[in-house]
Amino acid sequence: MSFEPESLAHDQLASVQAAVSMELESSSISVRMVGRSVLLEGYVADYGDREKATAIAALIAGPENVNDRMRDRDEMAYTSPAQ
Repeated sequence: MSFEPESLAHDQLASVQAAVSMELESSSISVRMVGRSVLLEGYVADYGDREKATAIAALIAGPENVNDRMRDRDEMAYTSPAQ
C-alpha cells in the first residue's frame, strides 16, 4: 500500500484542524497546508493558546513543518489604528 503526498497532507490538515478546534474553543485559528507545512493563522486569546496550537500542529506534522502566523488578541489592541 502506498500513500500519495496529497492524501497525507489532507489527513494532517484534518487532524490539526480537529485537534485545535477541540482544544482551543475560544480561538479563531485558520489551519492550512502549504506544501508539507502547516500554516496557523488567526487570533488566539493569549500566549498559552498560541503554545497549545503550535504544540498540537508539531505533534501531527513535526515541529519543522509548523509556521505560526497567529496574533494575540491583546496584541491587536496595540496595533489597531486610532479612531
